[in-house]
Amino acid sequence: MSKLLNVRQAHVRYPLSGHLMARLTGNHQAWVNVVRGVSLAIDKGETLAVVGESGSGKTTLVMALMGLVPLQRGEVEFESKRILQGPRGRLKPDRRRVAMMFQDPVGSLSPRMTVRAALAEPFEIHAPEVKDTGAEVARLLDLVGLPVEFADRYPHQLSGGQARRIGVARALALDPALLIADEPTAGLDVSIQGDVLNLLSGLQKRLGLGIVIITHNLNIVRHVADHMAIMYLGQFVEQGTSEDIFRHPRHPYTKALLSANPNPDPDAQSARLDLAGEVPSLLNVPSGCEFHTRCPFVQTDCQESVPVSREAAPGHIFQCHYPLKED
Repeated sequence: MSKLLNVRQAHVRYPLSGHLMARLTGNHQAWVNVVRGVSLAIDKGETLAVVGESGSGKTTLVMALMGLVPLQRGEVEFESKRILQGPRGRLKPDRRRVAMMFQDPVGSLSPRMTVRAALAEPFEIHAPEVKDTGAEVARLLDLVGLPVEFADRYPHQLSGGQARRIGVARALALDPALLIADEPTAGLDVSIQGDVLNLLSGLQKRLGLGIVIITHNLNIVRHVADHMAIMYLGQFVEQGTSEDIFRHPRHPYTKALLSANPNPDPDAQSARLDLAGEVPSLLNVPSGCEFHTRCPFVQTDCQESVPVSREAAPGHIFQCHYPLKED
C-alpha cells in the first residue's frame, strides 16, 4: 500500500558561485551538497519529526518537499504522484494538498493585512470558486480555537501563541492532506509550546493529516511524533519510531540531542552525552563517519570508513561503527 508521502534518495545542491566569480576566486568547487540521499515515508494520520542542529539540512529538505528548490537526484511522491516532475501549472492542484507552517509566526504574516485578509488570501489565489470567504475565515478561526473577533486584528496585536494558531489556520485553509511545520514552537514559552503541539495533534486526529515537523529539539516532539529521523550534514543517521529512538538511541548524535534537554534526575544527568565542537562545513565534510570529529567514542576506523546502515529493530535504522548499547 502506497504512503501519503514517499521521498526516495533525495539530493539537493546549491551553486556556490557563477563561472566568472569562480574564476576570479580560484574556487573550482561549483556546488555544495546540502541534502544527500535522504529517504522517508509518512502515511495519513502520522507525524514524522525531522530533528537536527542548524546546518543539518532540515530547511532545505522542507523546501525540496514543497518544490521550492529542485532535486538534483531522487524523487518525491505524494498521493502516488510524482509532484516535483512536470510543468508547474499541471502540478498546482497537487501542491495545494501540501501546506506549510513557517518558523516565524508573526513575521510570516503581512503587517498590513488583518487576520481576515490573511486567512481569505489562499481562497482568492487558489480557490476562486469559494464565494463566502467570510464563512471560511470563521470556520478556520474556530478550527484553531480562536473567536471570530480575531479576524479584525493585525499581526502586531497577537501574542506569539495566537499568531502561531493563525499560521496553522492559514496552512489548513485549502484542506491539505500533508502539513509541514518548520520549528512550530520556536520562540514560544514552554506552556504555549505544549498548547501548539496539542493543537496540531488534535487537528491531526480530526482531519486525518499527515504532519512533518522540522525541529532542532528532539524532546518537544516526543509525545506527538510517531516516527523520527535524525539529520546530520544532510543525511539521516538514525530513523525509527519515537518509542525506539527515546528508549534505545543507537547513534551518539541522537543521544546528544536527547541530552540537550535539562533533566533534574541525577541518574539522567550522569548519562548525558554532550557534543563537542561545531557542525562541520558542508564544503569540507569529514572523511569516514562524518560525525567522528565530534564523537566521544571515535576510533581509528571511524575516521577512515563510512558506516553502513544497520537495523537495530524492524524500522529502526542507524549508521554507526560502534552503536550505543541498550540501556
